[in-house]
Amino acid sequence: MALFKLFNTQKVENSDMIPIENNDEQELNKGLPVENPQEDEEKKKTIVITWGTGMPIDVIFNFIHKNFEEDGFQDALVNPDIAYREAKEKIICNDLEMLFKRIILRYKNDIREIDVNIDIAKKAYALSASGRLQARRDTYVEHLDEISNMQKQLQANDPKMTTMIESYRRGFQKGMAAVAINFIDKKQK
Repeated sequence: MALFKLFNTQKVENSDMIPIENNDEQELNKGLPVENPQEDEEKKKTIVITWGTGMPIDVIFNFIHKNFEEDGFQDALVNPDIAYREAKEKIICNDLEMLFKRIILRYKNDIREIDVNIDIAKKAYALSASGRLQARRDTYVEHLDEISNMQKQLQANDPKMTTMIESYRRGFQKGMAAVAINFIDKKQK
C-alpha cells in the first residue's frame, strides 16, 4: 500500500500543507498503557534550554537576537506606513521590557529560596551544601546585574540591544521596496 502512495504523491506548495495527525502511530500505541497523561502535558509546556548558561537570562539573549525581518516584510506589505513601523518597533521594545521584568522576578524568587536553603544548611552544619548554594546565589546576582545593564543599554538605544529592531526595519524596507516594485510593474502594463 505504501508503494502506491509513493507513486501517487503530488507536489504541494508549503502554504497548502495542513498538519494532520498520524493515525498509524495512534493505532500502534492503542494497546500500550499511558504512564501519566498529566506528566506528558507538563513536558509539552516546559521550555528546555540546551545552550548558553541554561538559565532564564538565555531567554533574553534569544529574544534580542531573534530575526524579525520576515515580520517587518509582511507588515510592510499590509501597511507600508512609517508610523505603523515605529509603533511596531515600540511594541517589540515593550515585549523585551516585559521579558526583563518576568526574568527579574524569577531570579529574585530563586534567590529568596536559596537564602532559606542556605540558612537551613548552615544550621545543619552542612557547609559544603551551603557553599554550593552560595555559589548559585552569586550567579543569580550576577545575572540580575547583567539584566540591569541590558535595561540601561536598551533605554540608551545601544546597538547591542536593538538588533531585533534593526532586523525588523530591514524587513520593513524590503517589504516597502516590494510594494513599490509591484506598483511600478502594474503601471507599466
